[in-house]
Amino acid sequence: MDKLSLSKCQPIEIDADNPFKNDVLDREENIENLTQFITSFEQSIVLCIDGGWGQGKTTFIKMWQQYLKNQHIPTIYFNAWESDYTDDALIALIGEISLAIDNLSGEAESKAKGLLSIIKDKIRYLIKDGSSKEWLTIVSAIGSSISKGHIKADKIAEFATNLNAALAKDQIEKYEKSKQVLLEFKQALSRLAECYSSNEEKKPLVIFIDELDRCRPDFAIEVLEKAKHLFNVDNIIFVLATDKTQLSHSIRAVYGQGLDVNGYLRRFIDFDYLLPPSSDELYIIHLMNKFSLGKYFQTKDTNVPASEFLVDIVHKYTLSLREQEALCNIFNVVIRTKINIRLKNWTLIIFIFLIILKLKFPGIYKNLGNKNFSDFLDETIKNIDSHCASDDKNSNYYLELLEFLLLRTSPYIYDLYSSEDEIEQNVRKFNFDENKIERLIDIEIEYEYEKPSINLQMVLNIKKAIEISNSFKFN
Repeated sequence: MDKLSLSKCQPIEIDADNPFKNDVLDREENIENLTQFITSFEQSIVLCIDGGWGQGKTTFIKMWQQYLKNQHIPTIYFNAWESDYTDDALIALIGEISLAIDNLSGEAESKAKGLLSIIKDKIRYLIKDGSSKEWLTIVSAIGSSISKGHIKADKIAEFATNLNAALAKDQIEKYEKSKQVLLEFKQALSRLAECYSSNEEKKPLVIFIDELDRCRPDFAIEVLEKAKHLFNVDNIIFVLATDKTQLSHSIRAVYGQGLDVNGYLRRFIDFDYLLPPSSDELYIIHLMNKFSLGKYFQTKDTNVPASEFLVDIVHKYTLSLREQEALCNIFNVVIRTKINIRLKNWTLIIFIFLIILKLKFPGIYKNLGNKNFSDFLDETIKNIDSHCASDDKNSNYYLELLEFLLLRTSPYIYDLYSSEDEIEQNVRKFNFDENKIERLIDIEIEYEYEKPSINLQMVLNIKKAIEISNSFKFN
């Protein structure tokens, strides 16, 4: 490897004074509009920021949180996934509110601590009831005694009657008490939320809940229930950042596949906001700069601009933000560890493509080397062709160049000067139209002095180098 140093990818830094300073996805307008939206409500609402895996939801809400802080709107960030080890979501939520009191001062802090003490006293009537477990423990112990002959059988009926009466009385008393406690809990919670607003102007406490779709299903459902039923008070707004598709899977795992999930979620979520898709080109260019990939590409004797190829294929394969980061991380690792694969010219293009296969189509990627190469080639060519734009043939140049390289890959001794007839014969089985066949043949003519070429051993060596990344964990 040459002396050029590649950088590592760091999380996007949220600048305290200007949260949009490092905003490469143009989220500022979205956040300003959402802020105006949520602050226009006098009552509590639950807003869901819906976005797929790796679309930047966490960065979005952290950027939004800092923006709200700068507007003197109080906020709390709650990572549900990091808290789903607890037995009760209510305890976790109150815990986060309690921790936020440390940021208060003076009279507001004293008032908040007093209200929090009231809330904690009420919680014991609202958290999961453990009395049933206690009764089951008693029943189990008595049942064991009966089986051993320590208790006579004629006492069983009497015990069961007394147990049912005691359990019913206990539950009725708790229900009557919980109704009054719930009212007092909500009143104290609403007053507590006011303590976090530093200005005289009444502003809501915005609680961001992140990573809900990654939680165990029962905990995710419980968070939704607690947010809607117990925190449905003035001065509190919930913002959920989640992949609703994945969250739906979690809910069905608990209630069954036949459940109307959208109808179920409407009970808890007042408004959905679909996170606008990011620009693939903007983010991958940002990552290339951050990883210094552009400078690295310039050091290689490439016939095709590797930067342009990377931007194009990321767009065609619709890589999420997280997948783009993973691509760059794998690239970085291989460059730093495996230097004998000679990444230049056409091998660099195959290298980038195989990483994308690994991320997006691991089944096809694994088949490389595991069975007859012609089977892998068939799957791969069909996959590439499916990502070609049908409405604009000129925009498919880089993907068709990739197809050309793979079609000329041979497990045998490679002939750099294969005839047009051989190429044409090879692509007939994919039902390419005459125009596409002609474009593929033109690629060989275009690179007359250094024909695009790569052989099977090169491809296998590249895959072997990529596999080194499996031993690394990317945070």
